[in-house]
Amino acid sequence: MIPRAIARSITVRMSVLFAVASALVLVGLGAMLYEEVDDALTARQRQPLIGLATVLRNMMQDIPSIEYFGEHPNAVSHLLGSHPLMSLRIYGEDGRTLFASSSHVVVPKETWWASLAGVDPQEIALGLWQPTSQNAYRLAVTRFSSEREEIGRGFIVLALDVSETLRVLRALRTAILAAVLGAALIAGLAGFLITRAGLRPIARVAESARRVTASHLSERLDLAGVPWELQDLAGSFNTMLARLEDSFRRLSDFSADLAHELRTPLTSLLGRTRLVLSKSRGADEYREALELSVGEIERLKALASYMLFLAQADHAPAVLVRDKVDLREEAERLIEFFGIAAEERGIALQAHGRATVLADRAMLRQALSNLLSNAIRHSPDGERVDVVLERGEGTVTASVVDRGPGLSPADAAHLFDRFYRTEPSRARDSGGAGLGLAIARSIMKMHGGDVSVKSDPGKSTVFALSIPEGAPDHKSVTLP
Repeated sequence: MIPRAIARSITVRMSVLFAVASALVLVGLGAMLYEEVDDALTARQRQPLIGLATVLRNMMQDIPSIEYFGEHPNAVSHLLGSHPLMSLRIYGEDGRTLFASSSHVVVPKETWWASLAGVDPQEIALGLWQPTSQNAYRLAVTRFSSEREEIGRGFIVLALDVSETLRVLRALRTAILAAVLGAALIAGLAGFLITRAGLRPIARVAESARRVTASHLSERLDLAGVPWELQDLAGSFNTMLARLEDSFRRLSDFSADLAHELRTPLTSLLGRTRLVLSKSRGADEYREALELSVGEIERLKALASYMLFLAQADHAPAVLVRDKVDLREEAERLIEFFGIAAEERGIALQAHGRATVLADRAMLRQALSNLLSNAIRHSPDGERVDVVLERGEGTVTASVVDRGPGLSPADAAHLFDRFYRTEPSRARDSGGAGLGLAIARSIMKMHGGDVSVKSDPGKSTVFALSIPEGAPDHKSVTLP
């Protein structure tokens, strides 16, 4: 658990990344430096080896006999004098030693012989011999040929002691590794401090966020002190808080409205029941009281059914049983159903146009019924309510037009919210539960459509159901 928690820390990860990046850069630079130094030292060591090997090869062609080196020791000393760490051995073609300098270094034959493999006879072979971990010799081997029979052919082997150079390179390598480790630790510590300093604004944002509670949703993050890189995050957080505040407000209003809708019929039931039980009454009075109570109970039942429907629509949409629905036929049936109530107020109901759509008949009838009932409820006496059916590109629209007082833009924006009231008071003379339009919207959402409202205050209000004409979705069952 602890390693995983550490790995999830931005500060730790940034510190490690700083250290690793610094180490990689320094390793690369150190490797380049080491290679440059090694190449430079190697070139300086090879230059005298090649020069001496060339001179000695030419000398072997000119000396009268091999005893020349013994008779003229100064010649060899002169050649090797400036290179005290250089040793010389001359071998005959048969492998016998023809001459050896005063140095006791003896390069094994298999070593210098192997260096000649693949090298042109006229070229000088170069190599490195490390008899131990602390000693190293750079070699130069070349063939010689003399016209004098007593000298004949053979090999010149030069060995330069480079042990000190090897130790210097090892020390350089150790220093580079130490520098890399030290720099990585310093970079990691610097990365830790820099990251901590860079994340302080996030800590301040988190502190501000902790002050936001259900009772203080009006709190907002101060964007003035937030770095540019966190402006989008802080702005999105403020936007989310605004949505949460609005949702909590709506939930509070919803709870208050629901309590009001339940309290009214319950208060009526309780008062009427107490009144009836206050004294003995006849059978007709009890029957009348029970009939009135049934009405209130039916209202409570309808309210519970509406709430259950909306809850299911929000969280577990019902399976739609789609069928070919003649909207003109459904509109005329609803006009006939509401006809008596409309005639009592002198309101004329008319249907216009024709359209057919693939939809759930019962749900579509409920949505259209809610709109028509709402239009009749808010229409002045003696006016007309029209149901207009139109077919568009891939969409069928069923509009309900009333000539009521109309709606303000503020009311129109929230009209489909549950229990929303356009009037300041919470009283509802019409007795509706305030859920009809919300149910109509949920039904349209189930069908992949929508419901909208356009109002010209004082003239007319148009509620429109937009239903896709296309194929059903995966939550549908289509009847044959």
